[in-house]
Amino acid sequence: MALKVMVTGGSGQVGSELVTALLNVEGIDDVYAPSSEELDLSSRKSVLEAVNLMKPEWIFHAAAWTAVDACEDDPTRAFAVNGLGTRFVVQAAGMVGARVCYLSTDYVFDGSSVRPYREWDPVGPRTVYGASKLAGEMEVRPEDLIVRTSWVMGEFGQNMAKTLIRLARSGGVHRFVDDQIGTPTVVSDLVETLVELYLGGHSGVFHVSNSGQTSWYAIARHIFEELGEDPGRISPISTAELTGFKAPRPRFSVLDNFALRGSGLKELPSWQDSVSALVAKLEAG
Repeated sequence: MALKVMVTGGSGQVGSELVTALLNVEGIDDVYAPSSEELDLSSRKSVLEAVNLMKPEWIFHAAAWTAVDACEDDPTRAFAVNGLGTRFVVQAAGMVGARVCYLSTDYVFDGSSVRPYREWDPVGPRTVYGASKLAGEMEVRPEDLIVRTSWVMGEFGQNMAKTLIRLARSGGVHRFVDDQIGTPTVVSDLVETLVELYLGGHSGVFHVSNSGQTSWYAIARHIFEELGEDPGRISPISTAELTGFKAPRPRFSVLDNFALRGSGLKELPSWQDSVSALVAKLEAG
């Protein structure tokens, strides 16, 4: 039987690559990725109409308002889109018999851990964005999937890899934080795992990020080296020295991909290998 899959946020950084990957999966007949004009997550009517139009078997809910600092200024919008919008997606899924995969974030944790966060560790967001994404998690049913990821960068949309390539080519010295520790997640690796979780019929919470841990300072130096630029043009700065950010950044947000390992699924490659491959792809145009 041919399957139909819906992807919210289908034109976004993750959604763009996910749609392509799903279209290459045998047995999937149609992938519906409504634009933001077609799908207003803050409107229950809009969400129900979009889902009922297709009646998919699966919904990958990747759409979100991810402007971390802007969320601090407008918590009403953040919760309307990320929290209530997810409630509407799950309700609509229930009406047509679909399962949901909800894409969440490392920001649901408070960043105070001294070891990588496992899927069952207590949450405690310190930002409006993190709290609104946690609100979305609370709407998801036991039979659905929650995939938390971190420091996402890929071929589409704006992200730190693209910013660093631009900075590398423009000259000058640049400062990056060296005391915020986390792990990049390259979209192609994330999407491959999302498809694997879907095909395997998995449910529950999974952490999905590349292997290893690092800082933005180390990532910047790595990308400069990959581009043949002098990594000495990158200098470290502490979080305390940062200005202009309204939302606090997690000091430590490394995700332990424990559920992937425990379920016998393949862990993602090292962040160094995947970031290098992404930079080469972006440079090739």
